[in-house]
Amino acid sequence: MKRKVVGTVLSLSLALGAFTMYHSESVVHAESLSSIKKKQQENAKKAKESQAKLDKNKSSQEAIEAEVARIDKLSSETDLKVQAKQTDIKETKEEIDVLKGEIAVVQKRIDKRDALLKERVNSMYESGGAVSYLEVVLGSKDFGDFLDRVLALNMIAEQDRQLLEEQKKDKELLEKKMADVEKKLVNLQNAMKELQVLQKQLKAQMDEKTRLMASLKKEEDSLHAEAHKIENEGALLKSQEDAFRAEQARAAAREKAARESSSSGGSAPSMGPVSGNGMIIKPAAGRISSGFGNRSSGMHEGIDIAQGGTVPIYAAADGTVIRSEYSSSYGNVVYISHSIGGQQWTTVYAHMSSRAVSGGSVSKGQFLGNMGNTGHSFGQHLHFELHKGPWNAGKTNAVNPAAYW
Repeated sequence: MKRKVVGTVLSLSLALGAFTMYHSESVVHAESLSSIKKKQQENAKKAKESQAKLDKNKSSQEAIEAEVARIDKLSSETDLKVQAKQTDIKETKEEIDVLKGEIAVVQKRIDKRDALLKERVNSMYESGGAVSYLEVVLGSKDFGDFLDRVLALNMIAEQDRQLLEEQKKDKELLEKKMADVEKKLVNLQNAMKELQVLQKQLKAQMDEKTRLMASLKKEEDSLHAEAHKIENEGALLKSQEDAFRAEQARAAAREKAARESSSSGGSAPSMGPVSGNGMIIKPAAGRISSGFGNRSSGMHEGIDIAQGGTVPIYAAADGTVIRSEYSSSYGNVVYISHSIGGQQWTTVYAHMSSRAVSGGSVSKGQFLGNMGNTGHSFGQHLHFELHKGPWNAGKTNAVNPAAYW
């Protein structure tokens, strides 16, 4: 009877202990899940802000594209005007050359006629002004012939005078036309200068818009990279949440099995410590070539394990693969989410030569791949990280793995 009572008390104690442990782990699970949810909310906020920046960038680009189209249209119109002015200037200069030739011809006739008149005047002056008429009288056959000769002389003199006047009027007309054409040329040249100034201004505006567009394109690339990073972090957080829930389910199943075992008189399971030596196993054989912490190149958020030959890499603890990929920095890398003692942990295995897992659950000591030298690496080694909580790009949750095996 006494043994039965002791057995019952022992079973109740074990069951109570298992319940207490399960309740404690449930609280930690809730806190860890809450942490993931909080990070997901922060990530969603970042994604929204990133999209707003992209939308603003797109609007700015569209505005500049519209302005560039306007400037380009105005530049094309200005170029056509410049070409037209150049044609007008060329034609006006040709017109001036023609007028100069015409003026020279008229001037030559005027000079010739003027010289003839001067010669006649000089002849009359030298003869006292009456010689010609005396010659006309003496040379006349009769009075009628005399009158004819006098009229002829007067007619010649009048014709010479009229011709000279007409030539002078022609010259004045040509000179006026020349002045008008030269004025037109000056106006065309001034208009050309204004158009050339406008061309320079438009080119400067186009250069500035091109510079701004290049800057916005560069900003767009940066924003897309940021958005992609945020998207990846969101996907990783979702994977961590799914892995954590899967770990919760497995932990609950283990606790249920423990309770059932204790209630049936079996021994209670041995619970692993939340932290301290033995929580994880060393994932690969070899020496620690670089420890956790600050070094000359900056903070090292993990440890490097190095060894030559074919070196297998194992899962440090039970968990779920949340990412298996190749990256330019980590090379072949595997991320595993763990739920240990109710706390979420994440391990990272980088620079592997190959990856044997792509997703799903893994057990402690399960083969993940072989040690390698892929990505940003100098010599064969495993870069191993341990994060207390979810992994993030800033690696703010990183802890020294060597303290946990």
